[in-house]
Amino acid sequence: MTGLFVLVAAGGCTRSQAGQAGSPATPDATGSASSPPSSGSAAPTVAVPARPQELKLDALEPCSLFTKPQLTELKVDRTRVRTSQSEHYMGNHECVLMIEKQSPRYEYGVMAVTNEGIAPWLTGKRNVEAKLTSVQGFAAATYWFRGAQGNNAADCAVSVDVAEGQQLVVDTDNDGAHSFTLEELCQRAELAAGLAVQTLRTLR
Repeated sequence: MTGLFVLVAAGGCTRSQAGQAGSPATPDATGSASSPPSSGSAAPTVAVPARPQELKLDALEPCSLFTKPQLTELKVDRTRVRTSQSEHYMGNHECVLMIEKQSPRYEYGVMAVTNEGIAPWLTGKRNVEAKLTSVQGFAAATYWFRGAQGNNAADCAVSVDVAEGQQLVVDTDNDGAHSFTLEELCQRAELAAGLAVQTLRTLR
């Protein structure tokens, strides 16, 4: 996976201005930018709407959030479980969804973060540009590395406010040839995040 998901300090994707609320790129997603994590206690520059319900991520295996039909919709060929080794999200569970049998080949990263909510992405203090949007009725932050645009974007992430002090992060990595634009990466991340939240509701 690329910087956004591994470092979880600067990443995300969507068209918008950092720290400002905006209309969703799609009915169920968010977009915006942030930068590397500075302080998890920093207040967001926009008000985060109340969530429709609490969907706790404790003891959740992220790969369980995708049904076979959903994996088919995303064209995923293989999944892989791993544990985050990043400084801020050490030990949180991750799932890698790989598209390998067609071109371009790329990946989704899905992480169940149980030690921080989405607010830090919206403070404007991380090395990303972020935008407040929504996924399946839940507030979300779509973000990408500051300055990324067009086909030079490495990835885009969507962080969904599913529970107090918790977030479901879905990241889409570009392939080596940068076949996708930033907008396309964000759209894919938002789609996958929407599917994951749909399943999460049935598990909680």
